[in-house]
Amino acid sequence: FKERVFPEIENFPKVLLIGVTSCDLKAIEILDKVFAEGDFKDPNYSRRKENTIFISIDCQKPYDTCFCTLVGNKPYPSGNFDLNLTEVNDGFVVEVGSERGKELIGNSNLFTNASSDDLEKRDKIRKDVEEKVKEINKEFDFENVKERLRGLYRKEDWENIEDIKNCVQCGSCNFNCPTCVCFLLEDFGKDGEFKKVKVWDACLYPGYARMASGASPRPTIYERYGNRILCKYWYMVENFGILGCTGCGRCISGCIGKIDKRKVISEIGKEKVKNG
Repeated sequence: FKERVFPEIENFPKVLLIGVTSCDLKAIEILDKVFAEGDFKDPNYSRRKENTIFISIDCQKPYDTCFCTLVGNKPYPSGNFDLNLTEVNDGFVVEVGSERGKELIGNSNLFTNASSDDLEKRDKIRKDVEEKVKEINKEFDFENVKERLRGLYRKEDWENIEDIKNCVQCGSCNFNCPTCVCFLLEDFGKDGEFKKVKVWDACLYPGYARMASGASPRPTIYERYGNRILCKYWYMVENFGILGCTGCGRCISGCIGKIDKRKVISEIGKEKVKNG
């Protein structure tokens, strides 16, 4: 029996990701905290990332579900990329963010130095888009979100939020979220070998955290939905020093029950004040 063994994959293919948004770069920063730092590191995660080149882009047409500014992010990257592209007029302003990025453009005659006019246009576009995202989210309140959520473990803390009743426990918000990290270990036996395989889990599923006896620490959807919110905005901050939400809005756009998490968080804060 071997304890704490991570089978390392020898050869990861080299991958080039083009069009990575600011919220997804932030998600990778969050995943790094979980899988690449601390006492328990996943070497396969780190090696796969090392073999990946990130070419990011500025968001210029935010959806009405985007809320990056509510969680301290911006609709354009500030780091963690190899190259970043900002569309300006009929071309792109390219920003180099790493040595690998320098290598990508170093021997090409496709690039010229950006003019001061190009940079001014880029900065204006960024400012306008950021203001648009703020305008989209002006009715929502995320101020002091961690402190407002602290200690809201009980079903009673969440069951007065009307929209949660619409949750069908499909897991769409989990599997669309770039920062969900919960997993299961499944056992497989074949040809005289025994393997544990790590698979993605979803905290809104009724079977999440269910024990062999059938008991569940969170038997109702209210407790599981509340746990998901607490994980992103409280537990991740406490355990990893970083907010577990990037404001990408995929949990909102993918929700069958039409639940808007921004509204839920705004309301739960009011409920806490109301209940003292």
